Amino acid sequence: MRTAAVTGSAILALLCGVALIFLGLNDAGDGRTRAVLPIVIGAALTVGGLLFLRKGVKR
Repeated sequence: MRTAAVTGSAILALLCGVALIFLGLNDAGDGRTRAVLPIVIGAALTVGGLLFLRKGVKR
């Protein structure tokens, strides 16, 4: 059960991170400078999700 919880939260963070990167890149395409924040947060969530997923799979 604990492995499933770690894996589930990792996949959720990964999906949210990718979605934020995508939305940030769409805003950046329109020439908006405020699009940097979603890209940075999305990248951090994606990396964190990958690390948690790796940790969850090793268990």
